[in-house]
Amino acid sequence: MPFTREDKYGYTQYMDEVKEKVCSFDALYRAMLKCRKNVMWKDSVAGYVKNGLVNIAKLRRSLLDGTYDIDKYTIFYVYEPKKRRIVSTRIKDRVFQRSLCDNYLTEQVGKSFIYDNCACQEGKGTDFARERLKCHLQRFWRKHRTGYILKCDISDYFGSTRHDVAIAAMRKRIDNNWAMCEVERIINSFDVGIGLGSQVSQLIELAVLDDLDHFVKETLKIRHYIRYMDDFILIHEDKAYLIYCWKKIEEQLAGIGLSLSTKKTQIFPTTQPVKFLGFSFRLTQTGKVVMRILPKKLKHEKRKLKRQAARVRRGLMAKEEVDACFASWAAHAKHGDSYRLINRMKQYYERLW
Repeated sequence: MPFTREDKYGYTQYMDEVKEKVCSFDALYRAMLKCRKNVMWKDSVAGYVKNGLVNIAKLRRSLLDGTYDIDKYTIFYVYEPKKRRIVSTRIKDRVFQRSLCDNYLTEQVGKSFIYDNCACQEGKGTDFARERLKCHLQRFWRKHRTGYILKCDISDYFGSTRHDVAIAAMRKRIDNNWAMCEVERIINSFDVGIGLGSQVSQLIELAVLDDLDHFVKETLKIRHYIRYMDDFILIHEDKAYLIYCWKKIEEQLAGIGLSLSTKKTQIFPTTQPVKFLGFSFRLTQTGKVVMRILPKKLKHEKRKLKRQAARVRRGLMAKEEVDACFASWAAHAKHGDSYRLINRMKQYYERLW
């Protein structure tokens, strides 16, 4: 449905500009080049890119004449770090969603996000989130020395998000009718929840909890707060107040059909390490934050390297591939205080051969 205001307000013209910008041949082609990165080994991607000019022209035509439709998803499961249901989007639809995000959605929807909403945005990510947590812990120590941490995790976040809640969150932030219709179509294309694996899905889930972010910061007045998707941390000097915040957060989540994980949500003192994004963060008595890889992550890496070495000996894998995997892990480990750990892992890796 078109906007009901008069054309003099510019809405009709603005809608056309957004659609043309997102669906332009150049925008879609650039999106295809981004979508092919690191996945050209897939036959479906290689075939699409090989005839990229023709396929982009067909995609653009279908978007402009209204015949575009979302292809059937491929569903599979991953088991690291836990069992997750992945809804894989076809390359054609990934190209359109990438263009939609790059040329309109990310900037438009992200206007209301707080700075410490750390996931799936340009210039942000896991490394950014870890540094922000260290920053919050250090700033808290300088003012209060000791306090408490409320660590929250939402139970089955993507799978439990209702479509009406997701649509309402996006409609609140999108001022273009055509773009909103496309987002609503993507949301309703999932049989249950919001599929993990779509670029638009990640942005939708960031928006769903945006109101909670503002509630924590502006109503509960929590200065030291950080969120990475459905994992978020509150730091405060008063344990009783954090218990109150816990209750209020549960009420806010219940209003949109979500709930906190009873196993993972907890309150503990700042002197105790906090686990976040694969690392433990320990605030020392001098205000230093020691960041180390979680033991279970280290065990998983050792098992993986051992399996890969066995595959090399059977001729199923090249040693150069395993070398690259280990180098990637070492680069990841360097983000923490892991100098000795990396040296021990190098010795372990050498013994495998």
